[in-house]
Amino acid sequence: MKITTPKQLKFKKVYFTQPLGIAIFIAAGFFFGYLIGAGQTLKIAKLHESAILEDFQNTIASLTKTTPTPTQKSSAPAPQRSSTSVSYTGPELWEAVNKARIEHGVNSLSQRDVLCTIAAIRLSQIRDFGKLDGHDGFRGIYDKYKDDPTMPNNVAEFLISGYPTPDQAVSAWLDTLGHKKLITGGEYKWGCIYAQEGFGVAITGF
Repeated sequence: MKITTPKQLKFKKVYFTQPLGIAIFIAAGFFFGYLIGAGQTLKIAKLHESAILEDFQNTIASLTKTTPTPTQKSSAPAPQRSSTSVSYTGPELWEAVNKARIEHGVNSLSQRDVLCTIAAIRLSQIRDFGKLDGHDGFRGIYDKYKDDPTMPNNVAEFLISGYPTPDQAVSAWLDTLGHKKLITGGEYKWGCIYAQEGFGVAITGF
């Protein structure tokens, strides 16, 4: 009787290499596909983020864009100097003063150039100051010209401001005890008057 020994089974390498190759191919495809998909997803995400950022920046820019503020108007016009309502000149005020002096029974004033120089300087000072200075600047100007041979022995200054007409300015001087002498003082023989922009300066002497 012949005994047959079982043959050892030999597995062909193909049995293992083919499934393994397929598995590796599938895994590699999945891996590279994942990488490609992840890259594309990241790219899309960045583009989406850029679009969102651009929209946000445009929104912020539209909100912060400077808009011209309407000019605010005050309920009342700002105070203005009296030049807008006062137009009389020095000669007009001079004429009104002499007319009033005659009406009050005293002589009209005669002009002296040295007094006109003082009046002109004082008017300029007061206009620059923007209001009457209470005669503070008078002494310095008088001292500068007091040695002039035509300077009267007694010199006085009369100031006025804010009256729209020469006649109203004269009336204001008459209503003030210290200034009415400009109109009623018969002792004054010489004088000169300068006026502009509602300010008036009268310099007189005897």
